[in-house]
Amino acid sequence: MPALELLKEKLQRREIVFGSTFSAINNLYIPKIFKGVGVDYMLFDCEHGNFMPELAVDMLQMCRACDLPTIIRVQDCEYHCISKCMDMGADGVLIPRTETEEQVKLAIASMRFYPRGRKGAGGIGLLRPGEDCDAFNNNRLLFLQIESPLGVQNLDGFLTKYGDEIAGIIIGPCDMGIMSGEGLAATSSPKVVEQIRQVIATCRRHEKSIGMYLSPGELRRWIGEGMNILWCGSDQGFMAAGCKNTLNSIADLR
Repeated sequence: MPALELLKEKLQRREIVFGSTFSAINNLYIPKIFKGVGVDYMLFDCEHGNFMPELAVDMLQMCRACDLPTIIRVQDCEYHCISKCMDMGADGVLIPRTETEEQVKLAIASMRFYPRGRKGAGGIGLLRPGEDCDAFNNNRLLFLQIESPLGVQNLDGFLTKYGDEIAGIIIGPCDMGIMSGEGLAATSSPKVVEQIRQVIATCRRHEKSIGMYLSPGELRRWIGEGMNILWCGSDQGFMAAGCKNTLNSIADLR
């Protein structure tokens, strides 16, 4: 089964999926490494990382060639940010700082063809082999990133009205901390943890996949709390960790 179809089915069944981040290294060998170790998806960070859709196109095409599903966290919820990612070959988008119904409506309109949206046709990576407009609409994944108390408050309405268009919800814990008045406390703050648990409960009621950017040490805890979309680490982070592990192993020889 193609990996994108398998990812969609896992998300629909709320099974655990694991992915990591492309944020800095633009090298066509890197997707093969992540594919080889068995990740379910890779997220290109175009909000905070070095990538722009135009700069990521070769990497997106390599991911497609080696059957590795891709999600792009866009810079903002704007047509040109979202539609361009689809044109370049992304399998899905993550919309940061989602707080309003207008954002959700615009995101859907920007990534779906008529009659479900208003996306224009074009781009080097728009369609996978054999796809038509209906297949495209059904095969591309929309994730909303909830990063503020307002987003938490409005999430039930998003899922009630647009749940069929949304593949999953992903929490941004650091921005949630800032927007909750807790600074960068993230999951060390009881107030932030309570907001996260509200999101989990809302997703459970709607039978929707839920996840968060996590450190390796947090994975087991938040799986236990009900999360199934695991997003952890990055290209540069794994490179640094590998280098550090090797240096630690020879520390007594230096």
